[in-house]
Amino acid sequence: MAVINAVAARRNVPYGAQDSRSLRIGATANTWPARTTVATPGECQPFVAKDPIDIAKDAGTSFATGALPISGGSGGPTTTVMFTIRSAAKDVLASSDFNYNDDLLARCSQFDLQHTEGSNASTYTVRLLPAPTIGERSFAAVQTTKPRGPGDLGGATLNVLAGTLSLALSLSVTPDGDLQPAVESMAGIARDLLDEAATNPPAVSTPTPNSRTPEQLAALIQGIPGPDGSTALVHAQLIPAEAAASAPPSQTACTLDDAAYLGALGGSSMVQGTYSGSPAKKSFLTLRAVSMAGSIATPYPFDTRAEALRTCSSITEKVLGGSQGRAWSSLRPLTAVPGGDASYAVVYELSDGTGQKHLAVAARRGSLTIEVDDVRATEAEVQPAAEALAAFVNQIFAKSGL
Repeated sequence: MAVINAVAARRNVPYGAQDSRSLRIGATANTWPARTTVATPGECQPFVAKDPIDIAKDAGTSFATGALPISGGSGGPTTTVMFTIRSAAKDVLASSDFNYNDDLLARCSQFDLQHTEGSNASTYTVRLLPAPTIGERSFAAVQTTKPRGPGDLGGATLNVLAGTLSLALSLSVTPDGDLQPAVESMAGIARDLLDEAATNPPAVSTPTPNSRTPEQLAALIQGIPGPDGSTALVHAQLIPAEAAASAPPSQTACTLDDAAYLGALGGSSMVQGTYSGSPAKKSFLTLRAVSMAGSIATPYPFDTRAEALRTCSSITEKVLGGSQGRAWSSLRPLTAVPGGDASYAVVYELSDGTGQKHLAVAARRGSLTIEVDDVRATEAEVQPAAEALAAFVNQIFAKSGL
């Protein structure tokens, strides 16, 4: 991740690596439909791209994924290169990602693929392309749908083996045009990544001490069904320690600013979960669990938020990534409050014309905070739903030993 971000910074690009740890937790903690990609003829399987879920699940190999535009600007589908770097012993990568000889390369100049996910299947044609001289081994290809529809884009790919690194790059292309410029563009990014890894290996900071890792927090949440019995789809991560500098706390007591809230929790473990809820009510219960880093001092960010919800007659919420705040109306406390060192339970409405009742129930015990949100259509549903949410929060704390 640090290598990717260093190259992105040098290219003056505001984005780079995805959170590899979060991707690995998501791949292993959640249940995914069965996925297979099979080459015909079968001997051409070495030229088939690895499944991202399989890459993330492979605990024996380090990996990072990212995206970089070919040149300056924000990029787009045909100008942004997506890539994965894998790191392991050289012989491991050679056998898993480059297990072919020149004769097989010639025989597989064109072959078919069938990708199956659950009950859905798609067929593609793959054509190998001349690969630039880079690393110790490399091959390039273009993949198109079969049959092709009007306006369908193809995917150009480049795979490179260089010592203990394996790179897989891809770029959307118009498959009928000259594809070599696309391959050379990917090769330029591959060279930058390899040069950065070889000549300027980055220092990586030690995570802030925490009583629970993101993995442990994800396992805690996954083991407990939602109030309706559904299982959560979880996303887990370490909140970046530098977030506090980029998102100073809001100066307005009755404003709930998510960016400032998470910024004050830099270095903490966090899990976000979504439960399907009741199909009849079209409800989607959301959860956020935070295990605070040992460096977080009082007053705790959660306690400040809980105090605002207990004392403010009106609230302005600034959603993460949103440019403007939204007002909570008809805000009132609920009696079904989970136990904790600090807690709250409220119901409110938004100015969206739906009249829906939004429930927010949460508590902190020690360094662990649990926040859950749900939506109900009628007033009669509010109290039973709040009681179920409070019991759910208490159940999570009980399993955690708090």
